[in-house]
Amino acid sequence: MTELYLYQTVHLARGIARNAEAHIAVLDTASRELFGRRYAPGTARLAARIEALAAAERYPTEVSGFVRIELGADGEERLVPAGVSLYDGYAFRSLQPEAVTLCYDLPLTEAPTSAREAAAQLARRMAERAGADVAVRCDREGILREADNAPLFAVAGHTVLAAPGTKSVERELTVQAVRAAGLELREEPFGRRDLPHIDELFFADHRGITALARCDGQPLMTLIAERISSRLESGF
Repeated sequence: MTELYLYQTVHLARGIARNAEAHIAVLDTASRELFGRRYAPGTARLAARIEALAAAERYPTEVSGFVRIELGADGEERLVPAGVSLYDGYAFRSLQPEAVTLCYDLPLTEAPTSAREAAAQLARRMAERAGADVAVRCDREGILREADNAPLFAVAGHTVLAAPGTKSVERELTVQAVRAAGLELREEPFGRRDLPHIDELFFADHRGITALARCDGQPLMTLIAERISSRLESGF
């Protein structure tokens, strides 16, 4: 049987772990809900351990790196090296993939579980079979939920729409960046039928912001996503 665990991926910039307290809060909430136990490692201690692991792995400090926290149902915690970035800090990633929408449900909960990650990996494989790089999850009503297991945003004119879904560290950071950029933000659903009226689609994860080139064949732009990405990193 595959082990069930919770996970978060922490971004390190110039060797410093970012947002450790926020990642702890996400894991603590999910662990209480699903496992009936707290997760309280201490922010400073956890950040120091993450930074020590990155140093031991010889992560270069001129670019960002990533470390996963995996938390088992028994409370056992693992810190796992998750590679380095091509960029220094949260980035507007040069890759602009094509996406297709796929209708599927997550296993029981929106929490960041290994089962959720496995479902996203399967969806990605199905997207690849359809000639795309990214799967955009939608529900049975056609409402778009996330892309590549990450929070999804749409741009229509100068308004940014935040898709409904689980609160995450990166979602909250992006919401703050949208507001700092002076853009209107609306947290409301949008769906497949809205794609012809959407100018941009992008998602935000531990690496930064990834803008989609197309979704279901609909061509998309990147101007507002680049602006938000710049604000996202300037917050640090």
